[in-house]
Amino acid sequence: MRDFNRIRLGQHYPIASHVHDLDARVKIVCILALIIGAFITNSAAGVMLLFLFTLAVVYVAKLPPFQVLAALRSVFVLLLITALAQLFFSPGRVLWEWGPFVVTNTGVQNGILYSLRLAMAVILICMLTMTTNAVELLMGMESLMSPLRLIGFPVQETAMILTMALRFLPVLLSRSGEIARVQEARGADFSSGRLLRRMRSLLPLFVPLFTGCFKDAQELGTALASRGYRGGEGRTRYRTSRCGLGDLAALAAVTAIMVLAIWLPV
Repeated sequence: MRDFNRIRLGQHYPIASHVHDLDARVKIVCILALIIGAFITNSAAGVMLLFLFTLAVVYVAKLPPFQVLAALRSVFVLLLITALAQLFFSPGRVLWEWGPFVVTNTGVQNGILYSLRLAMAVILICMLTMTTNAVELLMGMESLMSPLRLIGFPVQETAMILTMALRFLPVLLSRSGEIARVQEARGADFSSGRLLRRMRSLLPLFVPLFTGCFKDAQELGTALASRGYRGGEGRTRYRTSRCGLGDLAALAAVTAIMVLAIWLPV
């Protein structure tokens, strides 16, 4: 159960890098474009190119690579199910067969590609939260969604909810690890036995976990109310974000790599 504390999704990693210096709006647009590009690219070479480009950006951002990859622990089961579903249920030339299970060449390729796509999406989202603080992320989301105000959409409130949800993830995971260690000190066993027994052993974690979450939510609501928070009504900004040459270069690089990945033959 110590793995809860290794997941870095939602935690800000303050350090000086070119990626940290980018405008939050540019980072959000680039990351969404890369995720969409990974899923619309049909060629294996294109997906691999986008994945390697993602790893290169992690290196440029000076993020600890093992901490970034540790975020994949949170979606390991989803990655495994996706890979197995593509492996056994994709048509193609049969490579191995045992009863109802048939492995084809297309299944192997699709299993690897879909797993890479999901892994790339998790790494990019983790990189966004690690290179962007809460205020910049909130302002970036609010700015990108500002055209929706024309139809009466609560832009500022939605951006606030999304930002707080991302920032509460590390708190939730850290608290899960603490509760698990307390339960283990009292004799609880989460790692032995069959799958059904392990799932039942996790039930005592949920009551204190959700109790703590509701308490945090109540305290956060009280803090916002005491500071006169009324949503987006009448709010102004102390700082305004402007795109520079580095932001334009990042957009150009992402656009070029996406065009190249989509252009590569299947």
